[in-house]
Amino acid sequence: MRRPGQLALLRERPDLVPGAVEEFLRHDTSVERSSNRYAAEDLELGGVRIPRGGIVAVALGSAGHDIPLPDGGDPADLDVTRTGARHLSFGHGIHHCLGAPLARLETAVALRTLLARLPHLELAVPADSLAWIPSGMMRGVFSLPVRYRTA
Repeated sequence: MRRPGQLALLRERPDLVPGAVEEFLRHDTSVERSSNRYAAEDLELGGVRIPRGGIVAVALGSAGHDIPLPDGGDPADLDVTRTGARHLSFGHGIHHCLGAPLARLETAVALRTLLARLPHLELAVPADSLAWIPSGMMRGVFSLPVRYRTA
Protein backbone atom coordinates (compact mmCIF):
# COMPACT_ATOMS: atom_id res chain seq x y z
CA MET A 1 0.00 0.00 0.00
CA ARG A 2 3.04 2.29 0.35
CA ARG A 3 3.86 1.71 -3.33
CA PRO A 4 0.65 2.34 -5.33
CA GLY A 5 2.27 1.48 -8.66
CA GLN A 6 3.38 -1.93 -7.40
CA LEU A 7 -0.06 -2.54 -5.87
CA ALA A 8 -1.76 -1.67 -9.16
CA LEU A 9 0.54 -4.05 -10.99
CA LEU A 10 -0.37 -6.90 -8.63
CA ARG A 11 -4.07 -6.15 -9.11
CA GLU A 12 -3.64 -6.23 -12.89
CA ARG A 13 -1.43 -9.33 -12.84
CA PRO A 14 -2.28 -11.72 -9.99
CA ASP A 15 0.10 -14.25 -11.60
CA LEU A 16 2.89 -12.14 -10.08
CA VAL A 17 1.78 -12.90 -6.51
CA PRO A 18 4.12 -15.88 -5.78
CA GLY A 19 7.19 -13.93 -6.89
CA ALA A 20 5.90 -10.82 -5.10
CA VAL A 21 5.73 -12.80 -1.83
CA GLU A 22 9.44 -13.60 -2.22
CA GLU A 23 10.19 -9.97 -3.06
CA PHE A 24 8.28 -8.78 0.03
CA LEU A 25 10.30 -11.19 2.17
CA ARG A 26 13.53 -9.92 0.63
CA HIS A 27 12.63 -6.26 0.83
CA ASP A 28 11.03 -6.03 4.28
CA THR A 29 11.19 -9.29 6.21
CA SER A 30 9.14 -9.93 9.35
CA VAL A 31 12.13 -11.48 11.14
CA GLU A 32 14.81 -8.83 11.64
CA ARG A 33 17.56 -11.01 13.05
CA SER A 34 18.28 -14.60 13.90
CA SER A 35 18.73 -15.91 17.38
CA ASN A 36 22.33 -15.58 18.51
CA ARG A 37 24.87 -18.03 17.17
CA TYR A 38 28.28 -18.73 18.67
CA ALA A 39 31.50 -19.12 16.70
CA ALA A 40 32.75 -22.70 16.86
CA GLU A 41 36.31 -21.53 16.21
CA ASP A 42 38.31 -18.34 15.83
CA LEU A 43 37.52 -16.72 12.50
CA GLU A 44 37.56 -13.51 10.55
CA LEU A 45 34.37 -12.38 8.85
CA GLY A 46 34.21 -9.21 6.79
CA GLY A 47 37.47 -8.00 8.28
CA VAL A 48 36.23 -8.52 11.87
CA ARG A 49 37.95 -11.02 14.14
CA ILE A 50 35.48 -13.23 15.99
CA PRO A 51 36.95 -15.39 18.77
CA ARG A 52 35.77 -18.93 19.43
CA GLY A 53 32.59 -18.68 21.51
CA GLY A 54 31.94 -15.11 20.32
CA ILE A 55 28.36 -14.14 19.60
CA VAL A 56 27.34 -13.84 15.96
CA ALA A 57 23.98 -12.21 15.24
CA VAL A 58 22.68 -12.42 11.69
CA ALA A 59 20.77 -9.31 10.58
CA LEU A 60 18.19 -11.00 8.35
CA GLY A 61 16.40 -7.71 7.74
CA SER A 62 19.39 -6.20 6.02
CA ALA A 63 20.63 -9.35 4.28
CA GLY A 64 18.16 -8.90 1.41
CA HIS A 65 19.61 -5.46 0.79
CA ASP A 66 23.27 -6.47 1.00
CA ILE A 67 23.44 -9.19 -1.64
CA PRO A 68 23.65 -8.54 -5.37
CA LEU A 69 20.31 -9.05 -7.08
CA PRO A 70 20.08 -11.51 -9.96
CA ASP A 71 18.53 -8.88 -12.23
CA GLY A 72 21.14 -6.26 -11.33
CA GLY A 73 18.44 -4.00 -9.86
CA ASP A 74 18.74 -1.74 -6.84
CA PRO A 75 18.18 -3.76 -3.63
CA ALA A 76 16.47 -0.73 -2.05
CA ASP A 77 13.68 -0.88 -4.64
CA LEU A 78 10.60 -3.04 -4.25
CA ASP A 79 9.82 -4.70 -7.58
CA VAL A 80 6.99 -7.26 -7.71
CA THR A 81 8.11 -8.31 -11.20
CA ARG A 82 11.56 -9.32 -9.93
CA THR A 83 12.24 -13.02 -10.35
CA GLY A 84 14.50 -15.07 -8.15
CA ALA A 85 14.47 -12.74 -5.13
CA ARG A 86 17.00 -14.16 -2.65
CA HIS A 87 16.50 -13.75 1.08
CA LEU A 88 17.11 -15.38 4.44
CA SER A 89 13.63 -14.75 5.85
CA PHE A 90 13.13 -18.45 6.58
CA GLY A 91 16.73 -19.13 7.58
CA HIS A 92 19.15 -21.33 5.66
CA GLY A 93 20.54 -24.85 5.70
CA ILE A 94 19.71 -26.90 8.78
CA HIS A 95 18.07 -23.80 10.27
CA HIS A 96 15.60 -23.39 7.37
CA CYS A 97 12.02 -23.03 8.62
CA LEU A 98 9.98 -26.21 8.16
CA GLY A 99 6.84 -24.12 7.82
CA ALA A 100 8.18 -21.96 4.97
CA PRO A 101 6.10 -23.58 2.18
CA LEU A 102 2.92 -23.18 4.23
CA ALA A 103 3.74 -19.56 5.12
CA ARG A 104 4.35 -18.78 1.42
CA LEU A 105 1.08 -20.43 0.41
CA GLU A 106 -0.94 -18.69 3.15
CA THR A 107 0.53 -15.32 2.20
CA ALA A 108 -0.17 -15.81 -1.50
CA VAL A 109 -3.78 -16.91 -0.84
CA ALA A 110 -4.39 -13.99 1.54
CA LEU A 111 -2.86 -11.48 -0.86
CA ARG A 112 -4.84 -12.75 -3.88
CA THR A 113 -8.04 -12.68 -1.80
CA LEU A 114 -7.45 -9.11 -0.58
CA LEU A 115 -6.62 -7.90 -4.08
CA ALA A 116 -9.73 -9.53 -5.57
CA ARG A 117 -12.27 -8.75 -2.86
CA LEU A 118 -11.08 -5.32 -1.73
CA PRO A 119 -9.89 -3.46 -4.82
CA HIS A 120 -10.00 -0.10 -3.03
CA LEU A 121 -8.07 -1.12 0.10
CA GLU A 122 -5.78 1.66 1.37
CA LEU A 123 -4.02 2.83 4.52
CA ALA A 124 -6.28 4.94 6.71
CA VAL A 125 -3.31 6.76 8.28
CA PRO A 126 -0.02 8.06 6.89
CA ALA A 127 2.51 5.21 6.61
CA ASP A 128 5.05 7.12 8.70
CA SER A 129 2.60 7.23 11.64
CA LEU A 130 2.44 3.44 12.05
CA ALA A 131 3.82 2.22 15.38
CA TRP A 132 6.26 -0.67 15.00
CA ILE A 133 6.83 -3.44 17.55
CA PRO A 134 10.26 -2.71 19.09
CA SER A 135 11.30 -6.32 19.77
CA GLY A 136 14.49 -6.37 17.70
CA MET A 137 13.76 -9.88 16.46
CA MET A 138 10.25 -9.85 14.97
CA ARG A 139 9.08 -6.98 12.80
CA GLY A 140 5.52 -5.78 12.51
CA VAL A 141 3.14 -2.99 13.34
CA PHE A 142 0.98 -2.81 16.47
CA SER A 143 -2.04 -2.11 14.28
CA LEU A 144 -2.71 -1.48 10.60
CA PRO A 145 -5.67 0.89 10.13
CA VAL A 146 -7.11 0.49 6.65
CA ARG A 147 -10.21 1.64 4.81
CA TYR A 148 -11.96 0.27 1.80
CA ARG A 149 -15.11 0.47 -0.20
CA THR A 150 -16.62 -2.53 -1.87
CA ALA A 151 -17.87 -0.81 -5.00
